[in-house]
Amino acid sequence: MRTAHSLYNKTIGKYTWAEALKKSWKMAKFDVMVASQRKAMEEARKKDEARQTVERAKRAESFKNWEPAKPSVAYNDLSIPQSAFYSPNSKGRFGSHYVGD
Repeated sequence: MRTAHSLYNKTIGKYTWAEALKKSWKMAKFDVMVASQRKAMEEARKKDEARQTVERAKRAESFKNWEPAKPSVAYNDLSIPQSAFYSPNSKGRFGSHYVGD
């Protein structure tokens, strides 16, 4: 009634008392509907946050014992003879025997 009265008084001549009362009831019903939807959305958000927290915990658990990849020993083995790279037939630019690596 208070909102209907203020609506009727503030909009002088725009609404009749019956129209102001109908509009105030519509707004009250709308407010109740929005409040229930807001509550449902908040519950859904909390459920989603809980699900994400569980997923993050699982992901963190799976990476708990993670170690970076180590290159193989054979890759860094430098015991290859020099002749494999610097053979008599390997000639660089202008006939030099340097292989520019």
